[in-house]
Amino acid sequence: MPLPQNVNALLGAGVFGIVCAATLYVVEHYKQDRRRHAMAKDLARLDNELTVLRQELNALLAMQKQKYFYHTPHSQFLSRSISRASKRGKRNKKVESLIASSVTSEDYASAVDGDSSDLEFYDVSDDEVDAKTLEKELAEIDAKLEESNVEELESSLERLQNLCMEHPESPHLLWRLGKAHYKLFEKTELQDHIAKGIEACTSALNHKPELADVHKWLAILVGTRTKFQPIKEKILDGHLFKKHVDAAIRLNPGDPTVHHMLGRFEYDLAELKWYERKVAAALFAQPPDGSYDEALEHFKEAERLATHAWKENKLCMAKCYIKTGRIEEAVKCLKEADAIATDNGV
Repeated sequence: MPLPQNVNALLGAGVFGIVCAATLYVVEHYKQDRRRHAMAKDLARLDNELTVLRQELNALLAMQKQKYFYHTPHSQFLSRSISRASKRGKRNKKVESLIASSVTSEDYASAVDGDSSDLEFYDVSDDEVDAKTLEKELAEIDAKLEESNVEELESSLERLQNLCMEHPESPHLLWRLGKAHYKLFEKTELQDHIAKGIEACTSALNHKPELADVHKWLAILVGTRTKFQPIKEKILDGHLFKKHVDAAIRLNPGDPTVHHMLGRFEYDLAELKWYERKVAAALFAQPPDGSYDEALEHFKEAERLATHAWKENKLCMAKCYIKTGRIEEAVKCLKEADAIATDNGV
């Protein structure tokens, strides 16, 4: 028996509704799945970002701990020991283990909680300690370099070489190294000391060209080298000598030694042979020229600035007086020089 038409319509509408509801359910479920998948991706991304931030934080804490350790008074000696050992390529494993064991959890907590002003305090104090230690050591070396004993000079040279390994760019160490080589040359006459001294002072000049002592000792070493050279190289080195003496006087006009050196240079120029002047004229458009009067003025300036009786300078003045025909002044200078028991020159 056929169903009434209105029943068929109702059944059709019900089926259509069920189909629509099912479709909506599937669509909504699909949307929820996509939202859950997107949320999972977001969570994974956030987890990765947190991991990176955690690693960066740990690195910062480790750096803070290390910085605190190296500026903590109870660790300064060990930190300097490991620094010096590493610079010489002789890192001491025992010292490293001592350093590792000396940092406690309390140190770590203090490093994390400490503010920047505390760290700055430790930085300054450490620098001051190093500077004072180096200053004291240089004062001791300066005193030893004035000794006439070869063993003391060799010991000072070795100390300077070791310090230069720790501070390879220090011009104050390098020019003293050049001076030590010069002092040893005076005692041993080994020309190798002159070459090494010039090398050390040249390196110092590259690091700090406006330091008077660098120019002074480079000039002294170059001037000494001229004693062993042929005419051409001797004249070229004479030009280099004058350049550095002028620089030393410009930077420290109160140094009597450099005025004495310039006086000797002027005297040597006045003493040049005619053939040496010819070579100088061929090497320079304006060859250097000197006179006994100019030399005498520099010796007088050295005499005025000197804080001690200077026998050699008196003798140089007497030589200039003799060359210019002033015999009475020359005799006076010679008598004064003879009265000086020992020389305290360069």
